[in-house]
Amino acid sequence: MRVLVFGAGAIGSLLGGLLSARHEVLLIGRKAHVDAIREHGLRVSGKTVRLAKPDAATRVPGGAEADLVVVAVKAYDTSSAMTHLRGLAKSATFLTLQNGLGNADVIGRTALRVVAGTTAHGVTFVGPGEIRHAGVGETVIGPWRGVDEADLVRLRDVLDDAGIPTRVTSDVRTELWAKVVVNASINPLAALAGVPNGRLVRDKRLLATVEAVCREAAAVARAEGVAIDAAETVHRTTLIARRTAANRSSMLQDLDLGRRTEIDAITGAILRAADRHGLATPLNRALHALVKARDSAAA
Repeated sequence: MRVLVFGAGAIGSLLGGLLSARHEVLLIGRKAHVDAIREHGLRVSGKTVRLAKPDAATRVPGGAEADLVVVAVKAYDTSSAMTHLRGLAKSATFLTLQNGLGNADVIGRTALRVVAGTTAHGVTFVGPGEIRHAGVGETVIGPWRGVDEADLVRLRDVLDDAGIPTRVTSDVRTELWAKVVVNASINPLAALAGVPNGRLVRDKRLLATVEAVCREAAAVARAEGVAIDAAETVHRTTLIARRTAANRSSMLQDLDLGRRTEIDAITGAILRAADRHGLATPLNRALHALVKARDSAAA
């Protein structure tokens, strides 16, 4: 397949690097990262050890062609990304595994075929040309616009073959909400505490907070009509934190680098839904306020 990954950060680089073993992959990313990949290849360490050799560029080339476009930018950049990808909107299948809610809707305003999903892989951006695969997790994909079961099975097989074990679901909305609850329970706390994911489950005080935030967010998801069980979601959250114990969450990496976080697409989405249903969410609201303050200070 011809694969274009728009947003070669941590997770985008991992996906593109793994797919490049068997497919023609073009990573679109920042200049320093692109230059390092062109000169030395993409170094992957941790759970996966590999020197990948995808093509890389800082912008989508004129006349670019792709069978699969992986949108891997931050949630707040999805709309902007689609202006650069408009030329592929009718010919390619678009895949989003981004954090937060609403990305697939934004992509679907332009692209004719959209697959949405989640991934629990933990990846840390070490530096230009290098990432660390810090935790292995499940990837789930489902239909969003213009795709059928056969399309999903083919994409699942491509991802499986690249070393990204993937499951197909017919109810991807539930998976997206479950991932948002997990992210809201892990990312803000890890970012504010300045610790890798594993510390959240080793420290009893942090673990109790993770579980309370998770139950609060799960109640909002249920009010939205999402069939998730609070106890099961707490278990899933702590399991993911353990499996990605060495990973520094994307939100923590953003704060470390003085970049804007995705708090509005994650915890913000939960707060907006809570407001629609008149639900109190004091823990999530406090975490949102604190991370937003850090965002403002960095800006």
